[in-house]
Amino acid sequence: MVHSQPKSRRARVALSFLALVALAPAGCAPPSLSEAELVGTWAVSRSPAGVPPEFAMATIEFTDEYAFTGAGCNGAGGAYSVRGNAIRIGSWAATEVGCDPKLHEVEDLLYSGFTELTIEGEEIVMSTSAGEARFVRED
Repeated sequence: MVHSQPKSRRARVALSFLALVALAPAGCAPPSLSEAELVGTWAVSRSPAGVPPEFAMATIEFTDEYAFTGAGCNGAGGAYSVRGNAIRIGSWAATEVGCDPKLHEVEDLLYSGFTELTIEGEEIVMSTSAGEARFVRED
């Protein structure tokens, strides 16, 4: 079954994501990884408890200027910067293809359900409404 969400909901999701990331604290400690070291693809090493198993398909990809995320259906991306140990995403845009409802649930966590995206050692930590997700370098 294909599940499609109204554009207004997708817009609210993207705006919520921007607001949460913009309000994320920068932290006091310097990052363990530099912006240059973030470049590449990061895969889930630990999912929050209780999320669909499809969350394990999620990735975050960093280029020199942009961050992209997805879990096999829609994707989202925007310019990013690193301040302290916080990764901040600027203008965020997402595709709006109808997907399996479980993938939409995963995308909601990736795009708007998290409160913070930080660097801890050699991992990227996404604090979500469902708990903590950890990403490690895939390439």
